Amino acid sequence: MTKVNATSIILDKFNVSKSDFLGSGMEAEVYAYDNNKVLKLYNDMSDTNKQNILKGFYSKINASSLSYELPYIYDTFEENGILVTIEKRIEGSNMQGMLSEMNFNEQNTMMETYLNANLELKSVKVKSNLEGFTLFNDNQISLLKIKSWFELLKEIIFRKQNELESYFKKDVVNYDAKVNQLVDILSLGYEGEYSLIHGDFYPGNLMVNKNGMVTGLIDFGLMTMYGDNLFDIAIGWVCFDMYNELNANIYERYLNIIISTLGEGVRKRLYFYVLIYSFISANFYSHNCEDGHYQWCVKNLNNKHFWEAL
Repeated sequence: MTKVNATSIILDKFNVSKSDFLGSGMEAEVYAYDNNKVLKLYNDMSDTNKQNILKGFYSKINASSLSYELPYIYDTFEENGILVTIEKRIEGSNMQGMLSEMNFNEQNTMMETYLNANLELKSVKVKSNLEGFTLFNDNQISLLKIKSWFELLKEIIFRKQNELESYFKKDVVNYDAKVNQLVDILSLGYEGEYSLIHGDFYPGNLMVNKNGMVTGLIDFGLMTMYGDNLFDIAIGWVCFDMYNELNANIYERYLNIIISTLGEGVRKRLYFYVLIYSFISANFYSHNCEDGHYQWCVKNLNNKHFWEAL
C-alpha cells in the first residue's frame, strides 16, 4: 500500500477530508479533527516511542500561569504503517508566515511579544524534573552521572566531537582551542536558575492570533531541556530570521530589544549559548554536513565577536 493510499484510508476512518488540512512541518501533516483537536500523520522522522515520551511530558506540565497554550497529546497509535496522534488544537497562525507582511514598527512590536512569550515560559512547572536535564537522550549519555545542566551540555559536546570533528577541523578556525574553551566554561558548572527550555524557540513554532497575541507554543522535542532560560532566548534571537530572508536587519534589531529589556549583562551568555547550539546542532539536518544549517553553524563558530566576549 502506498503512503498516499494509507493516508486516504486513515482520513476516511476518522471522517477527516483533505480540505481539513491545516499545514505540515518536518515531521507531520496536520488536519483539523474537530473544533478542539487535530489529527497528525507522521513521516519516518518520528516514531511511537518519541510521541509517547512527549505525551507523558505534556501531561506533567503545569502551564496555568501562561497566557498561551502548550501542546497536549490525547492519543498515539499506528494505523496502516503510519504513526498517528490526536492532539489539542491551538488556534492562531504561524508567526513566521506573518512577519513578511509587517512594517518596521509592527515587526518591532512582534519581536517584543516574542521575547515576552519566551520569558513567560520560565513560569511553567514540570511535575518531575527532566531526567538528566533533557527530554530526549538521543546522544546515549549515561544520565545518572549528570548532576547539572552544564554537565549535560559538556557530555553532548564530547559525543558530537566523534561525528563532527573531521568537518569542523576543516571549516572552523582554531577548532581545537575553541572546543576546549567551551568545555572549560561548562566544567565550571551551572549554578543559575532552572526552568523549562523549549530548545527550538523560533517564529515557526509560535501561533499568533489576528491581534498579534501569542496563542500557543508548539513542537517541543530534541533540544527540550531543563536549564537556563537564556539558552532559549539566545536561540530565539539567532533563529528569528535565520537566513535574513526578511532583509530587515532583524538580527541586530532583536538583539537590541533583548539587551534593552534584560540588560547588557546577558550579552556574554547569549553569545556563549549560540556557540553551544551551533556546535550541537550542526548535523541535525544532514549527517554529512552538506546543508545550509551546517554552514550557518560554522559561520557562528567563526564569529570573532562571540569568542572575544567569553
